[in-house]
Amino acid sequence: MDGATTLLRAPPALDRQIRFMTAGSVDDGKSTLIGRLLLDSGALMRDQAAPYDGDDVHDLAALTDGLEAERAQGITIDVAYRYFATPQASFIIADAPGHEQYTRNMVTAASVSDVAVLVIDAARVERGVLKPQTRRHAAIAALMGLDVIVAVNKMDAVGWSRERFEDVRAAFADIAGELGLSSVTCVPISARRGDNVVRRGDPEWWNGPTLLDLISQSRPHIAQRNAPLRLPVQTMLRDGERRFYAGRIEAGEIKVGDEAHVGPFATRATVAEIRVGGRAAPSAGAGASVAVRFGDERDVSRGDVIAAPGVRYARSVAADVCWLDEAPWAKGRRYVLRQGALQTQAVIDGVRFLHDIADFARRPEAPGLKLNDIARVGVTTRDPILGDLYAELPGTGAFVLFDPDTHQTCAAGMIREVLK
Repeated sequence: MDGATTLLRAPPALDRQIRFMTAGSVDDGKSTLIGRLLLDSGALMRDQAAPYDGDDVHDLAALTDGLEAERAQGITIDVAYRYFATPQASFIIADAPGHEQYTRNMVTAASVSDVAVLVIDAARVERGVLKPQTRRHAAIAALMGLDVIVAVNKMDAVGWSRERFEDVRAAFADIAGELGLSSVTCVPISARRGDNVVRRGDPEWWNGPTLLDLISQSRPHIAQRNAPLRLPVQTMLRDGERRFYAGRIEAGEIKVGDEAHVGPFATRATVAEIRVGGRAAPSAGAGASVAVRFGDERDVSRGDVIAAPGVRYARSVAADVCWLDEAPWAKGRRYVLRQGALQTQAVIDGVRFLHDIADFARRPEAPGLKLNDIARVGVTTRDPILGDLYAELPGTGAFVLFDPDTHQTCAAGMIREVLK
C-alpha cells in the first residue's frame, strides 16, 4: 500500500476542456494561426496584445516562436503547449512540428489531443497536389484516431478563390479516403487578418462556422463520458480513519452506490463516497479528478484501476509504437512499461510491420526500430496490464516504454489487439 496523504481541498475541475493539436508545413502559417487564436480569444495580457491592434498584422508568429533556434531556422523544433479560454470552454493547444525528423513530437502532441488542426497554405497548392508533409500529418492523425479540421490558410492571398478552396478540399478528401478518416472538415481562413479563425470574415460565399466553432464542436476522444469507467489510482488519501483513492477519470462515469472492479484480480467494491475538489458529489465523469471511498476496506495501490465490471487485463498485446529514442530497439532487452500509474517490465517480441507514413503502406521487412519509426509490434509484460484497445479507450489503451537504466523514454504505444 502506498503511503497515505492528508486529504486536501482543491479547486473544482473545469466543466469542459478541449485539447487540440496543430500541424503544418514550413511557412503554411501555423504559428501565425496560433497567435491569432490567442489574440482574438483574449488570452494575451494587454501589453502583449498592444502591438497587434488592428486586423492586418504580419508578425503574430512571434507570439509562439519561443525558441531562438526556432526563430533563426524558421522551423518549430519541439512541442509547445498554449492555453486560452472562452465562456464556453477552456482550450489546450499542442503545437507540433511538421518535419519528418520530428515525427515523434507530432505523435506526442496527438496522444494528448481530441482533434487535429492541419494547416494548408492555399497559395502554394497547385492543381490540388498536397505536400508530402501534409500527407504525413494526416496519416499520424488517422493512426492516433483523431478527428481532423483542415484550416485552408492564406485564402486572402488567392483572392478568396472558391475554386482553390474546393481544390484543396477535394485533394484532402482523397487522402482521407485512403486513410479511413471518417471525420474531416475544411474551413477557409486568413490567420494574418483573422478571417474565420475566431470571428467571421471574408469570403461572402462562406456561410459555415469559424475554425474555433469547429474545434468547440469536435467530438471528444480522450474524455469519454459514455464509455466504461476507467479510474487509474494515483494515490491513497486519508480523512481521519477513512481512506480515499484518488485519480483522474479517464473514461466513463462513477456514481455513489456503483459496483466497481479494482485491479487485475477484479476485486469487487461498492462506491460509498465521491469527492470532487474536496467536496462530496453524487457522481463524476470523464476528465474529473476525484477521490473515491469504498464501503469496505480494499487492498488498493497506486497503479490499480477502478473500473466498470467487464474490464479485461492481459500480459500479451499487439500495439502500434512510435520509437522515440535515438538508441534503436534492442531485441530481447527488457523495458519498463508504464500505463497510467501502473508500471511493469516488458519486452517487445518482434516487429510485425512498419507503417510507411509517406505512402500509407505496411512494410513487413523490418529488422528493427529506430528513431521516428512507427510499427506494429508484439509486447509481453511481466504483470497484467489493462487490455483496453486504443481505438475504443485512448486514455487507458496507451502506454510508454522507457529504459530502466537511462530512464530515457523509448516508445509510445497504442494497443490494437489483446493476444492470448
